[in-house]
Amino acid sequence: MPVISVEEAFALLVRAAEPAPVERVELREALGHALAEDARADRDFPPFDQARMDGFAMRAADLASVPADLAVIENVPAGRAPQKTVGAGQATRIMTGAPVPSGADVVMPIELTEPSAERVRVLKSFPAETHIARRGSDVKQGGVVVRAGTRLGPAEVGVLAAIGLAQAPVRRKPRLAILGSGDEVVEPGATPLPMQIRNSNSYQLLAQAAAHGLNADYLGLAPDDPAATRRMVEQGLNADVLVTTGGVSVGDKDHLAGAFKDLGVEILFNKIHVKPGKPTTFGKKGSTLVFGLPGNPVAALVCFHLFTMTAIRNRMGYADPLPRHYPLPLKGSAKSAGDRPTFRPVKLAVEGGKTFVQALRWHGSGDLAGCSGADGFILQAADTALADGAVVPFYPL
Repeated sequence: MPVISVEEAFALLVRAAEPAPVERVELREALGHALAEDARADRDFPPFDQARMDGFAMRAADLASVPADLAVIENVPAGRAPQKTVGAGQATRIMTGAPVPSGADVVMPIELTEPSAERVRVLKSFPAETHIARRGSDVKQGGVVVRAGTRLGPAEVGVLAAIGLAQAPVRRKPRLAILGSGDEVVEPGATPLPMQIRNSNSYQLLAQAAAHGLNADYLGLAPDDPAATRRMVEQGLNADVLVTTGGVSVGDKDHLAGAFKDLGVEILFNKIHVKPGKPTTFGKKGSTLVFGLPGNPVAALVCFHLFTMTAIRNRMGYADPLPRHYPLPLKGSAKSAGDRPTFRPVKLAVEGGKTFVQALRWHGSGDLAGCSGADGFILQAADTALADGAVVPFYPL
């Protein structure tokens, strides 16, 4: 297969990862999902003329000359309807969120008054409509409050609750299976032999999945044995997304690629013109998405963040499934990383009220410790050194 660009990889992922069916989840479980249908207001918001301050509702016409002395005719707490109309020389004591009584067109904050039992002395003048939210001024009944494809964060969940949606229409979050590989890899609690390394890949991938609110099963380490590897891959194909690391290159003991072929996985690409992560494989078996990520730990970290999560977001119905990035200036310089576009780990820095990114000391795709403390990555064009102050795309982790 030919080597494809990062942009071509994104396009293939979006086409192949069809959105999952719509289901409804309880609001307390909706965080991190993408809304599958436009959410519309079931009534005007606010549903009545609403006070935005604790204080007194009054007429702006009575404030032409201040201090002004007004008669207090009623007390209206939140949740109770006013019973009296505010006339000339009158005011109603009112709480934040309470309905504004007829006749009033200003809510005076209590700290700008000197109240007594039946009167209030007003110390400042405001124009009409100050500290009042008129009915429907936020959104009219039937108006869209959250659009389909929007990721549901805490604010969006609160909005859905406000319009009476006890359950949110979403597309099901996929369940992942994580599979490591190689006799040279041992679990973290084991003592490695001199030529072995501990399994960092599987655990940082499990952590990435958890950080995105995704459930993932760990299948263990596939040994350097074709039959055993095939059995473990077959088990992983029961998940919605199978993510493997290592074993997809051209070495004599790279058995994952053979297992994919034997089990009928359709490979859509297996090389991306990027550093780290060139030997990244993506395919499908039925509805299961299959990712063969490189064995180098930084490559696995970066490629899961960029490519696996793009496919997952598209499956979950995100309006924009591609990884977020922002232009930020570089503090310091960065030497050229070679003939491929490179994702380089960086930290955020703030100086003089401005935000910068600063390249970390990093020795390539095997240096996971060099990514510790990284806030994200910058994309560095091929064969390009970066000078201090260069504006670069920043991809936050």
